[in-house]
Amino acid sequence: MFALVRIHVPSSVSDPRTGITRQVTSRVWDHIIENHKRWRTREARVLYMTHRHLQEDTSLIVEAKSPDALTDFLLRHVATIENVRGIWVLNLAKMHFFRLPRDRPGDFRRFTVTIDAVPAHLDKIYERISSLKPGRDIIITYIAYTFQSFDASIMVSVLARSRNHIEAFVKDYVLSLDGVSGAETTLISKTVRLVSAEEWERHVGPYVVAPGRLRIRDIEAEDDSLIAGC
Repeated sequence: MFALVRIHVPSSVSDPRTGITRQVTSRVWDHIIENHKRWRTREARVLYMTHRHLQEDTSLIVEAKSPDALTDFLLRHVATIENVRGIWVLNLAKMHFFRLPRDRPGDFRRFTVTIDAVPAHLDKIYERISSLKPGRDIIITYIAYTFQSFDASIMVSVLARSRNHIEAFVKDYVLSLDGVSGAETTLISKTVRLVSAEEWERHVGPYVVAPGRLRIRDIEAEDDSLIAGC
């Protein structure tokens, strides 16, 4: 099973005795970078880590053999990290990683699109988005069911030329679908793969599929990629 684990980490904490405020988000990130290899077992391992822009959390993609194995992993290695304030687990069901173009631009920004949808339309929405082929400005990297709230049900990871391009894509290709009641777009400002390329291929390989045949049209939008990460 794959899970997206969001770790709530305040951006800063104050010492009540001294009044000194310390930035802690980067400390948790660095702690995971330094220690994750020692956490690996046959039952669970961290594959990827991200940070959402302006959010007080760090996210991990974890592969685990079972919910119990995942829970044991979180209790032992994540819950014990200093300054962690909470853990939120999103199960990634029917996860598909799409084979990416070899000539894709290296300067695209990464976003997640979380889709609110009427349950009866979920299957058609999932299939429609999965049928999209990478375009000049937009590349879908993975899709999964999360059922993270009564409304938010599907998460899509997207590489986009800029925030303006992703917003145009969401408007034309997501919000226009029957049954979609809303969508939240979040910039991923920081990412790191925590396994080798060979290990990554071994773990996610069974879930890699070819992209669909419906090409995403070119989007004529102002490229704001230079300010998107500010």
